[in-house]
Amino acid sequence: MRCSSCSRGSIIEIRMEIAGEELTFRRCGRCESQTWTTADGHVPLSHVLEIARAT
Repeated sequence: MRCSSCSRGSIIEIRMEIAGEELTFRRCGRCESQTWTTADGHVPLSHVLEIARAT
């Protein structure tokens, strides 16, 4: 997998479930770009924090 920001191949990927929702966190080791996604696509960090608070 390559970073969507810098095209480097040094991506860290962590999959987890929060409040019943499957999430994937990806972070680039080079440019430090960070994203959260679900099966439906990109989600903002504010959404992740909101569902984590509800747990």
